[in-house]
Amino acid sequence: QQQEEDALTPGLPHPNSARHPSSRSSSSRKHQKQQQQQQQQESKQKYSQPRPHPLYLKPRHIKTHFKATTSDGWKLHLIRTQVLNVPPRQHHPVILCPGLGSSGAYSFDLSPNVSLADYLAGKGWDVWTCELRGNGASDKPKLFSTRSRWWTIDDHVEKDVPTIIRFVLKETHSQQVHFLGHSMGGMILCGVMARVDTTTAKIRSCIAVGSGLFLEDSWWRSFERFKFASHAFWIMPSGTLLRTYGKLMFGPWAIPYLDMLYFWPTNVDPQVGRAMMRRNFSNISVGVIQQISTAFQPRGLTSADRKMIYADPVRLNKVTAPALFMVGDRDRMCPAEGARKTWQMFGSPQKRFVCLGPAAGFSDHYGEVLLLLIQLSCIH
Repeated sequence: QQQEEDALTPGLPHPNSARHPSSRSSSSRKHQKQQQQQQQQESKQKYSQPRPHPLYLKPRHIKTHFKATTSDGWKLHLIRTQVLNVPPRQHHPVILCPGLGSSGAYSFDLSPNVSLADYLAGKGWDVWTCELRGNGASDKPKLFSTRSRWWTIDDHVEKDVPTIIRFVLKETHSQQVHFLGHSMGGMILCGVMARVDTTTAKIRSCIAVGSGLFLEDSWWRSFERFKFASHAFWIMPSGTLLRTYGKLMFGPWAIPYLDMLYFWPTNVDPQVGRAMMRRNFSNISVGVIQQISTAFQPRGLTSADRKMIYADPVRLNKVTAPALFMVGDRDRMCPAEGARKTWQMFGSPQKRFVCLGPAAGFSDHYGEVLLLLIQLSCIH
């Protein structure tokens, strides 16, 4: 109270100082001691208390959850992101499709400060984050079920994506959608465009991030010699292994080479990286893994029965929708050359290829998943 009075009446002595001459000096010493203690406490808190976790933040926008059922009975999870009480300014919705074994929610909407969905919604877009069969909050395979536990990329192309697009168009009363696919999500997008059917006509623009139909130089090819063993399983526990390893990532027991498959260490927040790894991944169907292995060959990705070549220049040359391909210069899962080769096949009058890295004017190198975790500094 005395300090407040002194602050409110600067230059005037306190009434008690006339009766107690020594009170001023003792009060000053006491005030200095309190300031020192407060400074020590603030300094201790500054260096001892951890920063607020990036996940523990209040959502910026409204999230609405939906379920869309495919023709073969799988229920797919969709999340719609909208600004509260503000209608979208753009006429066509945006669909965000995640990669291999990934949750759309944690790939594109990890937290309010690391969210592509929130960023686009803030720019006036109606954003729909999808999760494919077997991933995220969509239906998972069950051991005792009449529904098949085996699925391939063809199922994503022919059943999941058409179901998602039809559902979004019905809910938004739109005619077309913008489609962004990350990693395998971009491969699925290319597969949809290569089919040149009614679903293809509903895609207004194509955005492939860290994706391509050619994986000849991919890190995944190191597992090609073990492909024969996959016939003994119907699911690969990769999601369980990656979620477990997420606790060790960027720590003293981490494996640097494995860390750099998913992030480029110099430009990722370790908290964000660990949070994504511990939540994002699901186990992968062996059918998907076996079909991806077809992209190791010079002709690129094919259908599971090898009858259709998704990387068909004749088919992709018929694409007229604008196309944007973005890839990191240190992407070991989808090397930049494979993404560029895919992009060149698109016949789109408006198309662009961007390889993120110092050679293209960016301040740092970029890996694979990091493209979606950064706060869109490259776009800003």
